[in-house]
Amino acid sequence: MEVTRISRHVVAYTPSIAEVELMFERVRPELGSQTSLDTVRRIMSANPNTFQAFARRESFDWAAPRAEGFIAWLPLSESGRTALLTGLFDGANPADEHLAAQHEKPAAIYVWAIYAPGRLAGGIALAFDRMSTPLNREADLYAWGPTAAGRRLIASLGFVPIESQDSGGRFGLSIFRRGAPSTLAAVEPAPLYDSYPSATSTFSVTVVRSADDLARVMSVRSAAFVGEQACPYEEEFDGNDFSSTHLLGFVNNEPAASIRVRCFASFAKAERLAVRPEFRRSRLAFVIVKAAHELCRVKGYRRIYGHAQKDLVDFWSRAGGRPFPGAREFTFSDHSYVEMMSEVPPHPDAITIGTDPYTIIRPEGRWHAPGVLERSASRAVTLHSADPALRKQRRA
Repeated sequence: MEVTRISRHVVAYTPSIAEVELMFERVRPELGSQTSLDTVRRIMSANPNTFQAFARRESFDWAAPRAEGFIAWLPLSESGRTALLTGLFDGANPADEHLAAQHEKPAAIYVWAIYAPGRLAGGIALAFDRMSTPLNREADLYAWGPTAAGRRLIASLGFVPIESQDSGGRFGLSIFRRGAPSTLAAVEPAPLYDSYPSATSTFSVTVVRSADDLARVMSVRSAAFVGEQACPYEEEFDGNDFSSTHLLGFVNNEPAASIRVRCFASFAKAERLAVRPEFRRSRLAFVIVKAAHELCRVKGYRRIYGHAQKDLVDFWSRAGGRPFPGAREFTFSDHSYVEMMSEVPPHPDAITIGTDPYTIIRPEGRWHAPGVLERSASRAVTLHSADPALRKQRRA
């Protein structure tokens, strides 16, 4: 969500307890909150800075403010932070010893609740400024999304999922890092097929999403197949390149390998693996094949089919493939091939019908990060085709 762009349309201010009570009761069903008003009063009395109200700028009147949305956060003590990460924190009724006082530097800040529909989301950027004062700016922010909409919101703000090292930890918790890295939390790494550029590994991979990257794939394959193996151009570039997913492998920042994936009803096919000659003694070929298998697993495939040149059967066997009963040997483009199959375990987060629709519309191979289309959900509906009342008005 482009909260900094839309924040100019929003006013953020500290509300009175009466305003908070009215608003809290109004939106409680949408939040699914189990917190009582007595708890809200106790928290606000101890630290009034924990609530920020939002209102649209064009309708705001300081003499008679009316809150339309809000954000609430809890500055946590060290014991509160530990309780949060180990599943012992009571978010509905936080213990006093888990909260930092108004004058104390918090060990962490827990985003307690957000209600900011539509343009009111711009108030979140203003509230984050309040959470960045000298007293607060080193404290990592934590949030938990109990609903799909909540998880989309915190992900779009830059929070990333974590898991407590304690098996009793609260899964679904996310972090926005600002201070020193936490010793109790580990950020999930990007998947192998979306690991470029990498600050920690010589080898990395990306899914091809641009014409420039597709040109790099064509260059690698032209060198390997057309140049070295004298494969005719029209046989190498066989008409399937614009209906496939390509992965591009890098050695540091140098494009060095590629592989193509085509998807069918019950299996995916990995093909056209090419590695530049100077990188063939490295692990890059195994890295990009593993990345292709991971991509197929996330898309729900358990069987990955391929055609291995006969002199490369050993390589594909070490990469997880095997000739299967009834596999055929055949020839094309002057080489002999054998059918092989890799059986892969199901992916725990495989995309299926029932997966969050915002995840499904993310860019190919980037289902783990919010995309441009879900950020567009922060805008109000304006098209006539999307609003029955507007459609009727247009016909009239």
